[in-house]
Amino acid sequence: MKTFSFHITSFLVLFTVFLGGCAKKNGPETTLNRDSDGKDLASSANGFNQGDEFSEPGTPVRGDFGDEDLLAPRDSALIGFSDPPNTIRPFGPVLFGFDQYNLEAEERPKLQEISEFMKDNPQALLLVEGYCDWKGTPEYNKSLGDRRATTVKDYLIELGGDSNRIETVSIGDESAIPNADTTQARLDRRAAFVVTKGS
Repeated sequence: MKTFSFHITSFLVLFTVFLGGCAKKNGPETTLNRDSDGKDLASSANGFNQGDEFSEPGTPVRGDFGDEDLLAPRDSALIGFSDPPNTIRPFGPVLFGFDQYNLEAEERPKLQEISEFMKDNPQALLLVEGYCDWKGTPEYNKSLGDRRATTVKDYLIELGGDSNRIETVSIGDESAIPNADTTQARLDRRAAFVVTKGS
């Protein structure tokens, strides 16, 4: 008796699935959307309708796009500027050894270049950002980043820089790549520079 009941149940399930799969669909498949006024906007399966909400397939985009590189900055004066306005990052970073904040001899010429730039641009303000790699606690790396930025600032002052135009901030390991290999970790141990045009 149990076997007969099992066969009947199985047959009814298969029959129901069969009927559902054979149901005839009238017209194109549509989805209903509503606009802000509650009006139904029917869009057909190809993603377009005949109303004003969408462009018809093949309609060209309006505008003059004669420039080959559509992503190129439109104003060449803004190249290199980032948020906030009037800031640039024109210099490469100064790199540090593992768990170190002293300046290595090969990194010092970079700071000489920055010093000359600051002398030639008396309105410029400099922000020195101290970074660390992923090793160590966030608290320790925040402190180490601060020491790296301060070391750079002190060296720039020794080169004749105005301390009132140089600020420091520690980023620590906030942007470090976790479990980075040796090469990447070395790049994470750095001081970076943001130049702001003063008033």
